[in-house]
Amino acid sequence: MSELKISRRNFLKLGGAVAGASGLTLGSRRLKAMEQDLGGRDYSAVTGAERKAVPYTCLTCNIEDGGVAFVENGRIVKLEGNMDHPNTRGKLCAKGNSGWLHVYDPDRIMTPLMRTGKRGEGKWRRISYDEATSIVAKKLREVIDRSIREHDPGIRNEIVFKWGRNRTGGAIKRFMHALGSNSLVNHTNICESSKKVGLEPAWGPDIESCDWANTKYILNFGSNILEAAYFMNPNAQRCVDGVVGNKAKIVTFDVRMSNTAGWSDEWHAPYPGTDAAIALAMAHVIMNEGLYDDEFIRDWTNVTPEQLKAHLKPFTPEWAEKESGVSARDIRRIAREFATTKPATTFSYRGPCKHVYGSYQEAAIQMLNVITGNVETRGGYCLPRGMGWPQPEPVPPKPPVPSVIGAPPIYPLASHAVSTHAPYQVMAGEAKVSVWFAYYDNPVYTYPAAHVWERFLKDEKLVPFYVSFSPYMSETTELADLIIPDVTYLERHDPESMPGGLYPCLSIRQPVIQPLGGTQEFRQTLIDIIHKVDPDGSLGIKKYFAFKNPEEWMRAHFDNIPGLKEEGGWDFLKAKGVWPIYGKVDKETAKIVDRNGEEVQPDYQLHKRELSAAEMEGAEVGPDGVIRKDGHPIGVRIRGRNYVGFGTPSRRIELYKESYRKYGFNPLPTYKRLPSRNKKPDELVLTTYKVNVHTQSRTASIKYLAELYHKNPAWMNPKTAAARGLKDGDLIRITSPIGYMVTRVHVTEGIHPDVVAVSTACGHSAYGRLAQLKHKEKAAEWAQGGDPDITHNVWWDDKGVHPNSIIPVQVDPIGGSQGWYDTVVTVTKAQPGDKYGDVVADFEKAVKAYEHQLRYAYTGDLHRANHPEVDIDWDSLPKPEVKAGGH
Repeated sequence: MSELKISRRNFLKLGGAVAGASGLTLGSRRLKAMEQDLGGRDYSAVTGAERKAVPYTCLTCNIEDGGVAFVENGRIVKLEGNMDHPNTRGKLCAKGNSGWLHVYDPDRIMTPLMRTGKRGEGKWRRISYDEATSIVAKKLREVIDRSIREHDPGIRNEIVFKWGRNRTGGAIKRFMHALGSNSLVNHTNICESSKKVGLEPAWGPDIESCDWANTKYILNFGSNILEAAYFMNPNAQRCVDGVVGNKAKIVTFDVRMSNTAGWSDEWHAPYPGTDAAIALAMAHVIMNEGLYDDEFIRDWTNVTPEQLKAHLKPFTPEWAEKESGVSARDIRRIAREFATTKPATTFSYRGPCKHVYGSYQEAAIQMLNVITGNVETRGGYCLPRGMGWPQPEPVPPKPPVPSVIGAPPIYPLASHAVSTHAPYQVMAGEAKVSVWFAYYDNPVYTYPAAHVWERFLKDEKLVPFYVSFSPYMSETTELADLIIPDVTYLERHDPESMPGGLYPCLSIRQPVIQPLGGTQEFRQTLIDIIHKVDPDGSLGIKKYFAFKNPEEWMRAHFDNIPGLKEEGGWDFLKAKGVWPIYGKVDKETAKIVDRNGEEVQPDYQLHKRELSAAEMEGAEVGPDGVIRKDGHPIGVRIRGRNYVGFGTPSRRIELYKESYRKYGFNPLPTYKRLPSRNKKPDELVLTTYKVNVHTQSRTASIKYLAELYHKNPAWMNPKTAAARGLKDGDLIRITSPIGYMVTRVHVTEGIHPDVVAVSTACGHSAYGRLAQLKHKEKAAEWAQGGDPDITHNVWWDDKGVHPNSIIPVQVDPIGGSQGWYDTVVTVTKAQPGDKYGDVVADFEKAVKAYEHQLRYAYTGDLHRANHPEVDIDWDSLPKPEVKAGGH
């Protein structure tokens, strides 16, 4: 018998023959599509008919990848990447590919619900959207009328809106400002606020966009680029481009062997929170060995090389070795490699910034790019490339009275709020709540000392009326008085522009199918509420929501943007999903190419755009070179040329941050030894981490993802485990200052000996039957129901254990970030009576831990003790003003 060789083409021919024999002939049109198209078209597996393709923007995480939904007979049957999107290039991650399951979740809430029993008791009455919005409008009008009656606009701050993920393009801010409240509370301080506050004062934006694809060297500090939710697609793609296609070297510093660390050329496991020590020591080497970019420092920063050398003198590699455990020899070698390999870039994310003093860590890491001149260069550390869009006029003004909840005055530099403090502020009488709104938010699961949030939201004296807009019955939503379910991201409208790469673009969300079961999108709910609060416009509120429907709202954003307008505005975006379209994805290289097959190059050197004669007209150049117009800096003159510069008052990169000094923090990047370094020899540091197939609390009910990852044993080093008599799989108790959890141990070499790590992706007590492994129970009468795949096809029996309730509030006094990786714990074998999944947390201890961390705020005694080197009159520091009642 002759050898049979089957090529891909022959296999397809064979498949066609088999299909034809069974009566399902695959036409040539399908074969052509399968052979030649990269994406954007799809066909029914049964009929061969082409499916309807609708572009959208993903929202399974915060990167907002461009996608295309394929619809057959009114049902979403497949999602894939949008080939026209320049930063995601036709690819979606696992979360994005499974996103259609959010729409068809059998436990999705399909109607507004009014509580009939006690909070959290699970008793509900089904009501209409009209009745629900009328109830909310009545509650809001009571607060507004009292504010008018008492001539106190601060009363309106008793209306609090807290969100976990807000990609509404300004809708929530518009809503709250129209009502007159500044009590907007985001989730950023549990996410990455200290990264933002480490960067913003230095160069303007709150994030970077590394040119991974064209770099030669990557220094990665504590970021899981290939796995974590925020990097999975565009950044991971470009990082692979650089490492595989451009032969870039990647060196990772991380306490745990993440996917990225394991893929790197080198992995170093430092002690938690010592990234800044390593970065400063590298800067010390670069400056003292003359490996720095003298011209860039002198032209484009507000310090001199001489000043930096003096500041960095104590931060030697030998000192850093004692702090971090990474050898001085390696620190020197890597510093030299980084400085002499061009181009190069650093990257960091939650690893360094989610510590007390995380802002210092981010500033130190960024400085490495600055002193080597790897800023805004091809293959370097670049400014983010986003695009803005206009807000519909008129825009409501910012209310006049600050909110204590929205901006805690003891954290004046924390420009992204400090939401962890909200319940404690209300319990202490510093702020008052009349109406609490929650959107894409689940603090009873996702926050430190999560049990405090549960107790707070259950207390009707502290929170008289609580509304959730969640389409899922999360741990937090189940405590609400009223649930007005939003639709999923595949059924709604939003403007979007996420700087996920070097090609700036606008994109949209649009309903790829009509909202299921008569559900209503959040944007329409806001319109309805405002029209009921101010039906005749006499309050001056209704005019800000003069939209008939969400699509009209979107047209107000997009139809008059120059360039986009000429191509069709909103209608163009509905058809394509993204604008501008830079070119096509090359089949061989996966790069964006023009019609001639040439790669479309991004713009670099954004800070060196020269000001035009029209822009300079009426401007003045100060002795410091700053170009001001109408009192505002618009650029900087360097070597006789007028550049736009960076987004700072000096239009230079401000390594020296005057705003830090004003409140008694070191104005130059520095290192502070964390309290966790004072732990006893038998204690460990508990860290948490994210995984690539889950997003915070929002994906545990997605079967495809839960099947991939549903249990989260605690990682422990073999030496650490042996010292405690533990072996892989043993039941252990992890005890923190505020409680304990019982889980299993996973013994691995891939973690620092002083660390125990637990993923935050598992361990739900709500969020649907699958998340709780109660999938065989009957669906609630208000739920969508159905899905026999979940009822009969779940083979696992472990839902994991969630650690957040035993992690106390610990906050960076500069950036306001929660110190997720600073909890000192003991780990022992499980005690008699302990059961897998037990979590016991103490409310009073959690409150005391909160009160202790306030001592690190700029007004506290521990702040002064930790910053003796700052040349400042401590008694002259501006004092925060906290008005009783929180108005």
